[in-house]
Amino acid sequence: MLTIQLIINALAVGSIYAVTALSFEIAYESTGVVNFSTGQLVTAGALVGASVTAIGPHLAPVAYLAVIVAMAALGLLFFVGAYLPLRNRPVLTVIIGTVAVGILVQNVSLLIWGPLPIAVASPVGNATIRLAGLVVPTHALFVILVTMVLILAVYFLLYRSPLGTQFRALAQDPETARLIGVPVMRLYALTWMLACALAGIAGLLLAPMWFVDVGLGDSLALKAFAAAIIGGFGSIPGAIIGGIAVGLAEVLGASYISSSYKDAIVFALMILFLLFRPQGLFGERVADRA
Repeated sequence: MLTIQLIINALAVGSIYAVTALSFEIAYESTGVVNFSTGQLVTAGALVGASVTAIGPHLAPVAYLAVIVAMAALGLLFFVGAYLPLRNRPVLTVIIGTVAVGILVQNVSLLIWGPLPIAVASPVGNATIRLAGLVVPTHALFVILVTMVLILAVYFLLYRSPLGTQFRALAQDPETARLIGVPVMRLYALTWMLACALAGIAGLLLAPMWFVDVGLGDSLALKAFAAAIIGGFGSIPGAIIGGIAVGLAEVLGASYISSSYKDAIVFALMILFLLFRPQGLFGERVADRA
């Protein structure tokens, strides 16, 4: 029973890592850029949601809508202010630009919300469900359910819609996509809006589990990055499986080994993948792209 309890908790934590890893993957798949401001975007989403829910717990649906709109707008600003001016520069320059954006977002968040941690109520309350000896927080089930909905939504967007066909064409060859009439700049803008919205939702899901402060997303983004590596960069299914794997490694490692080493266990797992399977679980070998 204890193991089942831990697995449920790990799935909840891993679901948040999976959503954050999806944000990494979508930006990387379309633009080839690893967005190192993801952690700060997660924090921004959590803080926006905290501000709305502070008015009243009944505004939780409004909080989710506000986070999606606010983070999509931030993604558009990201595209116009950072990616668009740097898109023709070396990829490393663009990556450094994402670091600068992260620092800017973190400092603006500090000015608006201050350094003190904020407690955020879950939209489903703090109740627990007892079943056959298991005690499951309702928020954990809520996180898993929302993650499943997001995964399905991203799947249908990318693989079952005309817009998804354009996204995949852009990911394969931007120049050819432009020649056949794909609105490349518009899709780049939508990419950053979607990536930022997913990061914000991850922050909103995480907020009731931890206290929210301006450094909330830093460690989360590192573990989501590890999840993306384990699953395979450029693979949407890999982001999901990698997030769950990281959640299981963290929770089970903390319970059965030591909570002091839970982060070390996650990053040791990432290093093992980098050494013995650098393409990840679902990534392609470099030779396969030739």
